[in-house]
Amino acid sequence: MIADDPIVAKRIADCVRQLSSPNDGEIIAAGRALQRTLKANGLDIHAVADPLEAPNGKHIPEEEMQRLWDAAYARGVQDTENRQHGVDDFIGTDGKPTWEAVALFLQRNKNRLDPKLIDDMAARTAWGHEPTERQHRYLHSLFYKLGGKIT
Repeated sequence: MIADDPIVAKRIADCVRQLSSPNDGEIIAAGRALQRTLKANGLDIHAVADPLEAPNGKHIPEEEMQRLWDAAYARGVQDTENRQHGVDDFIGTDGKPTWEAVALFLQRNKNRLDPKLIDDMAARTAWGHEPTERQHRYLHSLFYKLGGKIT
């Protein structure tokens, strides 16, 4: 492997860089020097090309790459949809719904409540304001009375 010997790796890298010369003669000379350097060290052009196709020595078949891409894309779509649904996606670390989820649930059911209070609480979520402890308790009590569930 090229990287095993830093001196050989430097020589090969120099040859590859010389391939960018605007002079055709220098390009040919660099290509020949690259071939000689590789051969002298028991290598061939595959020692240069293979790592480009398989970084870190890992070659992943195209079918596997497509499967990974599809799975990651589907997960991203699902995560995006989850953020847009509502109560079930806003569970705090304590297992209880966050106050934002409660406010959203109550806003969806405000026809059964005092709409002014509910709209005020829901508006706070957009501005990142936290309700008081008393408001928290009141919102959660309304949440449970209207059938809100922790999932």
